[in-house]
Amino acid sequence: MFMRTLLVIFVQIALLNFAQAEVLFEGYYKVTQFKKHVGFFILRNEIDAKTKHFKTTSFMRLGKNGFNMTESLNAVSTTDFAPVSYSYLATDGAKSKTIDVTFKGDTMSGLVLDNGEKAKISKKIPKGTFLSSSLYYMMLNSKDGLKTGTKFEFTAVAEELGDVTKGTSSIEKKMVSRGIMQLLKANNSFAGMEYENYITNQGQNISALTPATGIETELMKNSEEAVQGIKVSAGTLEKVFGNIPKGKTNVLNN
Repeated sequence: MFMRTLLVIFVQIALLNFAQAEVLFEGYYKVTQFKKHVGFFILRNEIDAKTKHFKTTSFMRLGKNGFNMTESLNAVSTTDFAPVSYSYLATDGAKSKTIDVTFKGDTMSGLVLDNGEKAKISKKIPKGTFLSSSLYYMMLNSKDGLKTGTKFEFTAVAEELGDVTKGTSSIEKKMVSRGIMQLLKANNSFAGMEYENYITNQGQNISALTPATGIETELMKNSEEAVQGIKVSAGTLEKVFGNIPKGKTNVLNN
């Protein structure tokens, strides 16, 4: 209850600042496969005070050990996490996929462009559907909150698929020590994938592991530790985020 109240108060304070968006979280993650560095991931969560929207922006670049992939997401919800819109872009070598979706009431509509082939999206979504990228904030704001020994069943939009699917997130009964941090461990099933996250009780994602692929992401204290020489132009990051993320608004930099 306290953490849910804290989030509501924090959101309300953020909405009073009309000068700019209020960044709730921003960080760089190292991406590895079977413990070998393959790329990096940047995540930003913020409140836009002018539009009163919750925004998730992310960028991933995999460029080592046979990978040549880029992925970006700009997702927008209300502060109650009702979906507003999102844009998704992915490239894998010469292949590309874009998805642009808007929501109005219980209707999801948009366009998918997959390697030059167009497909329209038009479907009804169940009440309570949210964008999967805001899962832990949604859980924090739920009846049970974000705490040990809870199970959250949900229906969410899988942004990379342009579809709605059901999922579960089960928080283990005991906190886990990671250095000086005490973290929650979430075991998740969504969109055909099983994965686990270590998260703070404020919903900050510290690490993720997908056992089936061996892909792991881990939050780093600075961008250099995450990027490790993989080059991406400043213009690319500015196009996605509006500026170059510093990656300092997170529990590792408090």
